[in-house]
Amino acid sequence: MRKLRHRHMDVSRLTSFALTAALTVMISGCMVGPNYHVPSAPVPPAFNGSTTGTSSETVPPAAISYSDWWKVFHDPVLDDFEIQGDSANRDIKIAIAHVDEATALTSSARSYLFPTVGAAPGVSRTREAQNRPNNGNTNGHAATYNDIVLPLVASYEVDAWGRLRRSLQAARATQQASEADLRFVRLETETTIAIDYYSLRESDQELRILDRTLADLQQGFDLTTSRFQHGLSSDLEVAQAKTLLDQTAAEKQALEIQRAQLEHALAVLLGRTVESLSVPILPDNPTPPEIPVGLPADLLTRRPDIAESDRNVAAATARIGVAKAAYFPQISLTGLVGYESTNAVSLLNWQNTIASLAASATAPIFTGGRLRAGVDQAQAAYRESLAQYEKTVLVSYQEVEDQLSALQYLSNQSRSQALAVADSERTEQIAMQRYKAGLVSYLDVVIAQQSVLSNERTSSQIAGQRMTASVVLIKSLGGGWTGSRTP
Repeated sequence: MRKLRHRHMDVSRLTSFALTAALTVMISGCMVGPNYHVPSAPVPPAFNGSTTGTSSETVPPAAISYSDWWKVFHDPVLDDFEIQGDSANRDIKIAIAHVDEATALTSSARSYLFPTVGAAPGVSRTREAQNRPNNGNTNGHAATYNDIVLPLVASYEVDAWGRLRRSLQAARATQQASEADLRFVRLETETTIAIDYYSLRESDQELRILDRTLADLQQGFDLTTSRFQHGLSSDLEVAQAKTLLDQTAAEKQALEIQRAQLEHALAVLLGRTVESLSVPILPDNPTPPEIPVGLPADLLTRRPDIAESDRNVAAATARIGVAKAAYFPQISLTGLVGYESTNAVSLLNWQNTIASLAASATAPIFTGGRLRAGVDQAQAAYRESLAQYEKTVLVSYQEVEDQLSALQYLSNQSRSQALAVADSERTEQIAMQRYKAGLVSYLDVVIAQQSVLSNERTSSQIAGQRMTASVVLIKSLGGGWTGSRTP
């Protein structure tokens, strides 16, 4: 009978343990709040502006990727600037620090899933009064004694409703959002470097035009002066030639200011002091790369700002679960094990061991609407993040379509402007010949020269706009047109 009783007791203990373990697993697997679902936004199958190429060339477009998209321009100076910017730009360094901070916060959120264990040693010496209440242990006398405690204290919150796991989900999503933001800052910096660089090269092209024009105007001024001295022209024509010469010189000085400021901006983007950078004058006109025909719209999934918005939606979703978990009891386990004695010599005696284990639950009863407000706030933040995601997607399509259209029309405008330059140069030649023949006044020559200068500068500016539009298009596509996933 005694053996059967012991066997029955063992079975009962095993059953109780199994039920307790099963209940713990069930409770720990429960998570309140919604689960994350990939947000949806209107997505066209392809871009309208990509149905035609940006030039009539039949050379296949180069494949570029996120990490080195600028190589499609085949410009070693730009390559060097981009490498310098990636390693030394201060905005990128700030974004890297933000990623490190978010990573640390994720590690902190993960730590709450594990017990907290700490040591709490203590030494005290106490004197108790003779007439203290319930003085029976010392026969009614005063007492002085030591108390030496050497415990290990452990505490653990049972994640019964998923509050801690939802917090970890939110932290991880926030970390991923900061990583996407780093990619966005890097891409933004790289494209700004390219835009400033090609703007500077466009300024060099205009300066070359102005230098050539100034030489021509100086010859015109010398001609009118000589004719005036020989009585073949009036002082009005000399003044007109001198006015146009001085006006063009002033325009050159204004353009030199613009070039200097672009050079200074490049220096800051490269993480350098202003005086340490001197970009050589490169007056040749670069040509934009060929854009592939029929770009698929899903290329935008590689854009870091879309990825960041998506991760913000995931974080906001998890925070709804955190807010809802506050409605439920918070279950905690605490334990203590160690030694206690009045004497250091006998402290580690087996008879002086101490231990305790406790469980507690704290449940909200009345909070004045604070918990409801927390859930409402989390849900509103989720709706905000979702709307921001949808807006980011829609704006991204607009940006791509804008640049595709710009490249198409700028290509046509460039051809038309080249004809305008040729026409204005022919007009200037005719006006000068007629002036030398005495058939027209010098004012006609001045007007023709102003037209040539204006058309040549406009042609150079269009070339610069085409380069800028190409850079912005690559940025709008997330850094290239190869692949469809965010790096």
